[in-house]
Amino acid sequence: MSLRTLLIWCIIAGLLGGAAVVLRDRGVQAAENQQPEWVGLQFDPAAVTRIELGDAEASVRIERDLETVDQWLGLWSHDTGEMAWGVSASRVRGALRALATARVRLSDERLIQDTYDEIVIAGRDKAKTTLQIGTDRSGGRAPVRVEQVDTTGAIERVLDGWLETGIADALTYGVTLTWRDEKLLQLAPTSVESIRISARPYTTTLERNGGRWSITNPVRVHADREKCEQLVRSALAIKAAGFVEQDVDDATSGMSNPLAVIEVRSGDKDYTLSIGKGADIGGDLLYGQFASGDTETLIRVSKDAFTKLTAVPDAYVSGIAVPSGATDIRGLTVLSRDGASRLQVRRNAGEWSIGEERTDSLTGESIERLIRLLTQSHADAVRLLDADIEVPKLIAGIELTDLQGNGLGSYGIALQPSESGIRLLVMQTLADGQRVVWSYVGDEAQATGTWLTVAATRVGSQG
Repeated sequence: MSLRTLLIWCIIAGLLGGAAVVLRDRGVQAAENQQPEWVGLQFDPAAVTRIELGDAEASVRIERDLETVDQWLGLWSHDTGEMAWGVSASRVRGALRALATARVRLSDERLIQDTYDEIVIAGRDKAKTTLQIGTDRSGGRAPVRVEQVDTTGAIERVLDGWLETGIADALTYGVTLTWRDEKLLQLAPTSVESIRISARPYTTTLERNGGRWSITNPVRVHADREKCEQLVRSALAIKAAGFVEQDVDDATSGMSNPLAVIEVRSGDKDYTLSIGKGADIGGDLLYGQFASGDTETLIRVSKDAFTKLTAVPDAYVSGIAVPSGATDIRGLTVLSRDGASRLQVRRNAGEWSIGEERTDSLTGESIERLIRLLTQSHADAVRLLDADIEVPKLIAGIELTDLQGNGLGSYGIALQPSESGIRLLVMQTLADGQRVVWSYVGDEAQATGTWLTVAATRVGSQG
């Protein structure tokens, strides 16, 4: 080979070697500049109806109440038992939004091995996102595997990668316990069908039938609608001032002999709140046990929540003596103090008549005043009296009937002197011998008492 040829080959080899170095350096630089790939979870938080998470020792199931606009219920299961409780909707929404907008840094290999926590996000359309989150933490990230199923149940995609630790740790058993709503009863006041309140020595049961409330225990008598609904509103407003996570025996909490018990029924569900002993040194908090279904939860409640509640049945008796409307009353009988009929009148076409003869204007006005007092005027005081308690002697009795002659109630009438003048007492004897006494004062009451005194002493029966 000539010297010239050798030099040419050396030049060519040098050029090729330089090109290889340049290409290698460019490849290394490209590899170093390559950005990691990030992928979002891509689910709609508004469509989520269920969240499940947990491990081998504990689990949580949080479900949306599909019958309401935005209410959630949580069920926490642990080796010590189960607890069901209302969940703060804002906390759930915040966690779902954070997870839906989170991004996974993809990996080419599976990072999850044997130990992991699982989170299931399910929607009303059957779409589901399942996250397996590893227990290892490195560089502010946790290993994760994401499996997403579409509305047909087919696997849509599977991702392996890393998730920010803050997002991964936002859905755990302990964190969801902080989501529990302070409000005990997630109910609309109109959905409450009955409420019972007990505080020694009283127990009072109130029931709603349509738009009317009645006391059904310890007596059966019509109740004051506004007072009953105020009781319901006060009961629904009771909140937990804290949750008792440690074990407290019944003797310490007072649950073995509660100071008070409130029971609420709505539809086919019953809720019970039992109030026990003091739960703090200052005496501002009380232990409470809230039961719903088969679950019982020990909480702390503020004393102030019970200032407007009373178990005394007198407080709920209607201030209106006769629950029927004035136009429903078509017949009136005035009785003497010994029960003899003294006056019988019927209403026909807006006029009161004795037999076939219309009453005089004075009698008609007196009857209307009596009916108005019984059906529209609120008594100045209402009391429930046991059968053995003496009451003033009756001056008269009245019996009310409807268009068909069905009884609308029988009442005794008495007069009682008071500092404000003559007091008219309207008394109704209940099935167990107890009496309800409505007390009226004022000109209308005195005029009614005077007329009934005269009508009850008429000689002979009229009508």
